[in-house]
Amino acid sequence: MIKKIIFTGIISVILLSSCGTDDKSNQLISDSTLGFIKSDVQKDDENLLGKMPQYSNKAPGTATKIERSFENAPPMIPHMTVGFFPITKNNNICLSCHMPDKVSVSGAVAIPESHFTDYRPKLKEVDGKYEVDAEEGEVFSKKLNKLSPTRYNCSQCHVPQANVTVDIKNNFERVFRNNASKTSSDLDKNMDEGVK
Repeated sequence: MIKKIIFTGIISVILLSSCGTDDKSNQLISDSTLGFIKSDVQKDDENLLGKMPQYSNKAPGTATKIERSFENAPPMIPHMTVGFFPITKNNNICLSCHMPDKVSVSGAVAIPESHFTDYRPKLKEVDGKYEVDAEEGEVFSKKLNKLSPTRYNCSQCHVPQANVTVDIKNNFERVFRNNASKTSSDLDKNMDEGVK
């Protein structure tokens, strides 16, 4: 019984002493000093982002492309995009040039096969709730005869390219298995890689 009282006393002292510390780590940090920006986010709009990036104003087919960041990374949009956004399921100007049946005329890069594939797993109803009907590591792929409804919003993955200098050191090194991977995607062939 005495051991329990001593133990309870020690725990109480530790808890109470941790609540009343003068340690500076418990002090609040002003939101104007957080992050990499050296400006007050509440007041300094002019210097908040530094020099704004210059996006391409080149017409489609005339811009120099920036290589992909990594294998199967979504490529950036090399041409101007004024008037392209917002993209909706009923209004997508990208499809007028990038659909596979349009590229022979437009000269654009065709939307890859992965965008015409449904990777959503089957569902089953259990007690009024839906659960994934799959084994651990099982990958589903069902070829579609149209663009997958999960892929209509191009700007969800593809962004306009700009040459931007970031003052944060980055040690990431791009590694591609072959030269073709630098400019094209084979994700539809490798979707289950490393899963099984």
